[in-house]
Amino acid sequence: MSMDPVTEGGPTPAASAAPAAPERRAAQWALVIAYALLIIAVWAVLQLWGLGKAPFHTKGEPREGLVVWEMTHGGGWILPKRNGHELPSKPPLFHWLAALVSLAHGATDEWSIRLPSAALSLAGLLGVFATGGALWNPRAGLCSALVLMTTFEWARAATNGRVDMALTFGLEVAFLSLLFFLRSRAAVWLAPLYAGITLAVLGKGPVGAALPGLVGLAMVILLRDARLLREMRLGYGALTVAAGAGSWYALALLFGGLAFFRKQVLAENVFTFLQSAAFGGGHRHGAGYLIGALALGLLPWSLFVPGVAARLWRTRASLSVRDPRVYLLVWIAVVLGFYSIAASKRSVYLLALYPAVALLFGWWWDEQSRAPAVAGRWVMRLIALCAWMVLGTVLLVLLFVLVESVGVPLCALVQRGLPVHAQPFAAIASDTIRGAPHTLLAAIAVAAAASYACVRVARRAQWLALCTRIVVVFAAVMVAARQVVLPGIARALTSRNFIHDVRQLVPPGELSFFGALDYQAIFYWQGHIPRYQGPWPPSAPRYLLMEAGEWERVRDSVREQYERVAVPNDAKHDALRHLVLIRRVPGR
Repeated sequence: MSMDPVTEGGPTPAASAAPAAPERRAAQWALVIAYALLIIAVWAVLQLWGLGKAPFHTKGEPREGLVVWEMTHGGGWILPKRNGHELPSKPPLFHWLAALVSLAHGATDEWSIRLPSAALSLAGLLGVFATGGALWNPRAGLCSALVLMTTFEWARAATNGRVDMALTFGLEVAFLSLLFFLRSRAAVWLAPLYAGITLAVLGKGPVGAALPGLVGLAMVILLRDARLLREMRLGYGALTVAAGAGSWYALALLFGGLAFFRKQVLAENVFTFLQSAAFGGGHRHGAGYLIGALALGLLPWSLFVPGVAARLWRTRASLSVRDPRVYLLVWIAVVLGFYSIAASKRSVYLLALYPAVALLFGWWWDEQSRAPAVAGRWVMRLIALCAWMVLGTVLLVLLFVLVESVGVPLCALVQRGLPVHAQPFAAIASDTIRGAPHTLLAAIAVAAAASYACVRVARRAQWLALCTRIVVVFAAVMVAARQVVLPGIARALTSRNFIHDVRQLVPPGELSFFGALDYQAIFYWQGHIPRYQGPWPPSAPRYLLMEAGEWERVRDSVREQYERVAVPNDAKHDALRHLVLIRRVPGR
């Protein structure tokens, strides 16, 4: 009789499975680590590289930077006042982080003020990756993280020195902790839930507690399980948030009094919801504004929203209230609905729903990669058409940059057809292209090659390959924008060099503002600049900073008393200069 290899000479099935299980786990962990390292590497290229290259050239970043500067220069850590007298508009979590980075860095500059946003972005990306892996598989988590990293709104907020990423990270921690608590009913998830709410409140105010509260309430209603309210230990959570965030509010109220309450509690959190012109703030838009803002902010992935929606609809029969996809949809709906009600609306307000959208995309990409080749053909045809359009646009830009970089004045030719107020930007574009042509051409060439690759893989319905090609297209565009285009624009619009020259001309203590404060000027002055509000011009200080338009309106009436000072950095792009330095005529 022949011998049975299983019983006589070979291993038993159980014995062979035993060593295989640890090997599979080791392989899975190796894959997870490799994916995490890939996310970190892409993040480093897109969000860390060149973080401090562009000087401040808008109002928002230096406004927050001044709060950080006060913290690092003896202005206190509870309620530091911009320029020594103006209360900050937002809670201090972002400013605390930026101040710690600045102290470690040895300078309060653009890099140290933007790094907290970039670092919190990375933490949020890894959180989404881990969640996608836990809910589905590591590949879905990787797709989710790459999609989130390469959405326009997230990429912009991650490299911006403002408070939005601090709020978003706290909310992401809270939302994801609530998701896993609802799945497991394990109390261990309550600690990160309430810690996330605390961070969100310290990031931007009471909205950090309102949004998780509304999502939790919505899920309790959908699950029809009131026991959840008891299991969530709401009293413990309230005490945690009160101790962590409420203590700062109490101290800030002690230091700032009613002025703090009016500005940070009423103006920033109550009046933004009111339609009344007497109480509401800026950024007033209708409810439909946010839909368009979301479509633009999700680019380039907005094109795939119909595909995700169609697959969710087809699988609706298998969806239960406990399905994580339902939770993600509730998360999206609550954030979108909340900000739709508010009278004040900005596209960045929706940043808190982007992790949920990215997780749905990650699930969808993973599902599509395993679907039959015929599935989603209509989406692929649409993407192929869009890829052709992108390729054509990128090739035109490549040709334009190539011709301009070799000395042909294409920008000057285009300038003649532009509106008067836009014509100065043609010269900026020419300077930017000729200043770094090799980096710009290389990035655009990579974007063109990846766009063509998108066309090819779309024709073959290779979903994962398409995802990676889109990431490469976006990465190339972002490298061109962040390393060349944005710094070129910023250098033309910033007050940094102008204020550097003013420091050489004006003796210490003799400079004042006439009219509105300019946060860029104060930040680069690296000190306080008082605002003169007395009689004009007889008693005005010797040196004044003014808006260029204001000076044009008053110069004839004060020609005998004041004159504009020629500053070296006024010469270039003078039409874009928004500040001028004036001084009292000697002898007056």
